[in-house]
Amino acid sequence: MLLVGLALLVQVTLVNRVPLPGGEAPDLVLLVVVACAAQRGPVAGAVIGFGTGLAVDLLPPAHHVAGQCALVFCLIGFLVGRMVERTAAAVVPAAILAAVAAPLLAAAVAALIGTPGITGTAMLSRLPGAVVCNLLAAPLVVWGVGRLFGRTRRGEHSVRPPVAHSADGTRGVA
Repeated sequence: MLLVGLALLVQVTLVNRVPLPGGEAPDLVLLVVVACAAQRGPVAGAVIGFGTGLAVDLLPPAHHVAGQCALVFCLIGFLVGRMVERTAAAVVPAAILAAVAAPLLAAAVAALIGTPGITGTAMLSRLPGAVVCNLLAAPLVVWGVGRLFGRTRRGEHSVRPPVAHSADGTRGVA
């Protein structure tokens, strides 16, 4: 998807190089996955998340095990798509949950596979900055992707029942 490629390019060339307070940067690629999952649903969110995460895993400079981001992005994409599947009003809570849960999940996966440098002290010092950066960038990214895709997801129908005309010309609900 072109949007994911653009997010990867912007993340690597601009966002990761801008010195921000605390040394952290928002994860635009994750937020694009969240926005796409919110627009397309759980299955598409998982597929987009896995493909995007795999691209992040293989894109230099990768300092982690291949598949780590693919797992995290796939789970986040599925969960966000599932939350928004029932009602479009869940987009904001889903984006907030993803912005908080993704860095925590990534740190947990890194700790489980034994990535060097993942200690309790390192996690406590870096996770709050990552979460705050994601929370600050989430509204803009999710809103922007929502505007690109339109307001309704593919296959979504209006909640208003169709209007039928009776034989005598009066209107009624079908």
